Amino acid sequence: MTDSLNDPDLLRNIPLFKSLSDDDLVNIQNAPENGIEEYEPREIVVREAEVGDCMYIILDGYLEVSIRSSSSDREVGIATLRPGDFFGEQSLLPWGTGRRNASVKALHSAKVFRIDKKYVLFAIKHDEEDEDSADITDINPKFEPDEVRELVMEMPLFNSLNNQELATIRDWTEVVTFGPGDFVLKKFQKGEHLYVILDGRAEVFTLDDNGEVIILAELDTGEFFGERALMPDSNGKRTAFVRANDTTRLIKIPKEYFRLILTRDEEIAAQLKKAQ
Repeated sequence: MTDSLNDPDLLRNIPLFKSLSDDDLVNIQNAPENGIEEYEPREIVVREAEVGDCMYIILDGYLEVSIRSSSSDREVGIATLRPGDFFGEQSLLPWGTGRRNASVKALHSAKVFRIDKKYVLFAIKHDEEDEDSADITDINPKFEPDEVRELVMEMPLFNSLNNQELATIRDWTEVVTFGPGDFVLKKFQKGEHLYVILDGRAEVFTLDDNGEVIILAELDTGEFFGERALMPDSNGKRTAFVRANDTTRLIKIPKEYFRLILTRDEEIAAQLKKAQ
């Protein structure tokens, strides 16, 4: 490591460490495994799917978080991190997969403080013993009012999104409007997005051999559709038609984000697979 820090506020401002004493924080900052690292523009800090062995706090510069698109096999930027933000802790959590769920690279020259996994686990253990401790994955729980974010935060499907992703939700979602009778999806089309009903109603249906409509489901605000074609073991094609019953607004979510949720939340992934 190139340097160490003696200011306990560096870690105190991270929810994961805020229940520790000043002595504990200073000890973590001065530990030989921890310290400052510098990165050149476009240099990779962590890679998606690699095993995580540390987390980072940004001291200077901006970094880009990206995930690999399964449809185009290219990197898709999903968030920008700035000084004071942290990353890499998700893969260190005892109940996680142990692997990075995204890549992070420096946009310009950047300086970060690296914290070894064992100190993160020490903080988690201490946190579990404190009944009044905060959620260890919090980044900034205070958001400006936003109808898209508020609906998504109420849905169990999106429980694994962290606050950085929630804070930037308007950057990676789109709100689209359909009039009564408009088709949203058609059977056999290639699936690239998940849809959540923001307001209005939608009807899922198929056709029998005689061309008669068979209603499969009627969906209302807060319900989602289009996930089947996005599942890893699907053929990628839509299995039914969906049309709006009223003037309906939908939250349009890229497949890459839906796949990210599946990799983070095994219970949700199992439920969706069972429902196929």
